Amino acid sequence: MAVAYPQVPTLGRSRLGAIALVVALFIFFFAAYIFTASGDIFSQGDTAIRVQIAENMLGRFSVELHGWHLIYYHHMKREWFDPRISAGRGGGTFSTYLLGQPLAIMPFDKIGGMIAVREQWPYGPTVMWFARLVGPLFGALEVTLFFVFSIRLRYGLIRALLLTLIFGFATSVWPDEQSVLEHTEVAFFLLLGMYFAFRYREQNRGVAYMLYSAFAIGGAAITRYQDAFMACLAIGLYIILPGGASRSAWARIRALVLFGVGLLPFAAIDLWYNWYRFMSPFQTGHYEKLFGYPPQRGIPGLLVSPGKGILWYCPVIFLLVFAARGFWRRYPAFFTASMALVVGLVFLYANVTFWHGDPTWGPRYIYPTVPFLILPLGEIFLVKTRRRNALWFVTALVVLASFTIQLSGVAVSEWRGWYRVISYEENKGYEWQWIASRYRYFWNPQESPLNFQVHSLYQLAYDDVFHSTKYELVPPPEDPTLDGMTTDYAVNDWNFWWTSNEFNWWMGQGKVALGMIALLSIMAASGLYVASEASGIFESPIQRRSETPLPEAA
Repeated sequence: MAVAYPQVPTLGRSRLGAIALVVALFIFFFAAYIFTASGDIFSQGDTAIRVQIAENMLGRFSVELHGWHLIYYHHMKREWFDPRISAGRGGGTFSTYLLGQPLAIMPFDKIGGMIAVREQWPYGPTVMWFARLVGPLFGALEVTLFFVFSIRLRYGLIRALLLTLIFGFATSVWPDEQSVLEHTEVAFFLLLGMYFAFRYREQNRGVAYMLYSAFAIGGAAITRYQDAFMACLAIGLYIILPGGASRSAWARIRALVLFGVGLLPFAAIDLWYNWYRFMSPFQTGHYEKLFGYPPQRGIPGLLVSPGKGILWYCPVIFLLVFAARGFWRRYPAFFTASMALVVGLVFLYANVTFWHGDPTWGPRYIYPTVPFLILPLGEIFLVKTRRRNALWFVTALVVLASFTIQLSGVAVSEWRGWYRVISYEENKGYEWQWIASRYRYFWNPQESPLNFQVHSLYQLAYDDVFHSTKYELVPPPEDPTLDGMTTDYAVNDWNFWWTSNEFNWWMGQGKVALGMIALLSIMAASGLYVASEASGIFESPIQRRSETPLPEAA
């Protein structure tokens, strides 16, 4: 007997309309993320190392950090060693980072170099700024994919757009893509891998979708292999759980085998890369102890600690209380696999000795879990009980609070928050040291970087509106740590690139203003198109789509 499958929701009135909608949404977020990009282009040493790798691959066809000489004194403790670099083949200096992000940076690096020469801008800052656009790129890709996934989950166009706006501006996705660390790239590939697996399992797509899923997870594997490993386990669980499209056990086994085969080239790349750098396929260059932190301390640290808890850095996750049950009823296997991935990543990094990932904004190691924690929230918009108005009001308040937190992470340099953490520690009589095992602020709300960051949003706004210096940070005499932070980072100014005096110096005020106008115009045009699509302007009355989600197959 033939099996009737539920109609798969489409993205637009036609294939061309769907492509136009997705492209417009991507352009909107890409422009928005570039517009809000940081002016502190050298604020992350991790990113600077990856840019250096990209430059060496372009110019010297080598991943060695050319010109770097790694020398440690014999009496130095290992906790002082830099875990990002290590001695390798031929005595050269290599990074412990994988190839994923440097490969993505290479086109931006090349374009930045060409523009620097043409415009006669300083080469180093220009290349670094353009290289940092890889963060907004993957941020926009992640948010756009999230929207497509929301449509496939049968939320309807308007609800999917609302949920996507929440995801893009009221979660840690926004400040994380501005950091230009690799977690946004990893999050995109993990979400893409789960998306293809969802299409195969729930919407009766061909087994080739499992190969696409493997390629997506492979992209994560050459960026952060441990995250990819946890995603492989989650996808394997998802495929073998009962339900979904009616397929035999043999068909599911074949799908998993194809998934594994698709991963092999990426595993080979990682092993070859290890061999090329450190002369062994299983040598990663890490000399420090990676695991051993007590999970009973790491798990609450990642989830609820005032200094690093993801629930405080991304409060919209609290709304899962209202959405999880409804989402599980519609997609029990997908929800189970998603939560397995979340739990797996939290448990993995809770055991890591530097579980906090400092110095950075929030618990960055588990940011790839955020899409899977936000996707179920679309259920809130489907509620039809008498209490829905109260629920929507609570949702609006939580979203507003979460947006304010993300805005503080983007508009204010994270180094202002770190300045205040260090100042607090020194006032308590402690000597500050940039050593991961010696940070103490995690469980003290008074010295939480999040607390300082949100307060700094008010402080900078106050000084800006009243033209005062009331909240200007001035380091005490003979304090090289704090003095260096006020010199190297814009701790007393807004963090946007178009407010930076440095950009006015080498770009010129006219080109900075032109760039702002261009980005705002692109945002307005693409946003207007998306809003028009959502309102149904381009559809005839007969073609108007229902916003009622289609029922799932029994």
